[in-house]
Amino acid sequence: MTAYQRYRKILVPLDGSGWAQRAVPHAVDIARNYNSELILLHVLRPPASDYTPELALAGQDQQIQQMREQMKQYLVGLRSELRGEQVNVRTHMIEGHGVARLICDYVRSEQIDLIVMSTHGRSGLARLLFGSVANEIMQCTDVPVLLIRPDKE
Repeated sequence: MTAYQRYRKILVPLDGSGWAQRAVPHAVDIARNYNSELILLHVLRPPASDYTPELALAGQDQQIQQMREQMKQYLVGLRSELRGEQVNVRTHMIEGHGVARLICDYVRSEQIDLIVMSTHGRSGLARLLFGSVANEIMQCTDVPVLLIRPDKE
């Protein structure tokens, strides 16, 4: 495999936060160097009551639809900005629980060559209690993962 072909598809998981978006410029640089396709992915996590529909509150469907629409607008806006910079980019949104597992499934199904993502900067007890999506992704995929620390430029 030549260097030119190494990273054909680069995935950037985004959660809509400024922290996560800090990975984008790094992914763009790599995509430009390798003439790669950049894929911006968001995993929409429906409220927990989706597990038990009979407990769903009135208006919850509307809330979920609003979340979908907001994230779609965010992704489309970012995609348009990057396309304006001549980057080959597309977006995708999936829904479900178990973010890391869903991302790993997507990586396999789309034959992703590189994941570029930001960590949320948690350390110590917070990381232990809340886990780390980045760590879970590194455990469930063989694809290289470039981690961007949000507290560093």
